[in-house]
Amino acid sequence: AKRKQKALKKASVLGTFIDTHYATHMSRNKRGDQDVSRLKRRFANYLSMDMNDLSKVHVYEAQNEAEKEVSFQTFKRDYAVLQGALNYAVEMEVIKANPISGVSLKRAKSDANDLINNDLELGERRALSEQEVRGLFIGLDAYTISMKDMRRRSRLKKSNRHLPNWDDYIYVDHVVPIILFIYYTGFRNGDVLGLRWEHFNSDFSQVGKVIEKIAHHGKGKMYFPIIKDCREMIRVWWEQEGRPTEGWVFCSPRKREQRRRLSESAMRKAWKKVKAMGGLNESLDLYTLRHNFASQHLMAGSDLQMVSNLMGHSDIQTTMTHYSHLTQSHLAETLKRAEHLFSSK
Repeated sequence: AKRKQKALKKASVLGTFIDTHYATHMSRNKRGDQDVSRLKRRFANYLSMDMNDLSKVHVYEAQNEAEKEVSFQTFKRDYAVLQGALNYAVEMEVIKANPISGVSLKRAKSDANDLINNDLELGERRALSEQEVRGLFIGLDAYTISMKDMRRRSRLKKSNRHLPNWDDYIYVDHVVPIILFIYYTGFRNGDVLGLRWEHFNSDFSQVGKVIEKIAHHGKGKMYFPIIKDCREMIRVWWEQEGRPTEGWVFCSPRKREQRRRLSESAMRKAWKKVKAMGGLNESLDLYTLRHNFASQHLMAGSDLQMVSNLMGHSDIQTTMTHYSHLTQSHLAETLKRAEHLFSSK
């Protein structure tokens, strides 16, 4: 009886249940594996908890943490997956009742974007100014220099002499490569964190993956070309990581031996440092790098369909809704500059 009780107690741990019963159950569904990944990623802090101990407090903690990175609607979908998993645990008699059944999410008062458009994404939709671009790269260089200086000081202590020397490294950690990848490709933060080495082709000129935000639309794997500067950056990172053939491209430094995926909040403090070091406005959102990518393409004359594909939008209407004002504005400026061609004088 004690052995049975101990086994049941282990089975009721959220992470254990997800990896066993729930993963098997969801493997029968078309997008089940994506829901399992979504669940483990969003509620990573609670995977070691017994499902019976989950409460309203944990729900609101998770929501507050998530909404620093994603919209209310995105977390709402994540929460629906968690509720489904807990209800399945009840069905499988792993737990007697769903402990957070009936707990409703609270929409933040400042979350006005969701009231207007559920698909609205974080960040201001505009191109970066030339000064901001310069500040971005100054900040990235300064971040690397400061981290190398910190490592040198740490290694002076006898207890830290085993730490790797970063002086010869191009990238001291995942921060600069992640920011550059978003800048060069326009990828969402979550999709960059979800990159695996298997997603790249042999020369890093293309990445093919399921876009996480629109996975529920059934779009499947999408392919994106990688420009030269980004290819060179990711190749250097690959070399530094020991030329892996599989696994997360950017894994948690604290659990490197387990190659764990980084959490959605992993870039928050680092991005703040980069902005401060580069003299960028504190309110500048990391997501603005994605909007800069789209804006630059449109202002360079790329058509909406191409930009829609590059942005990984579910349909062109999303691109038109969020970025058509840029094409109209740029067209007006172009025509104004060309007025002399049509002058009768």
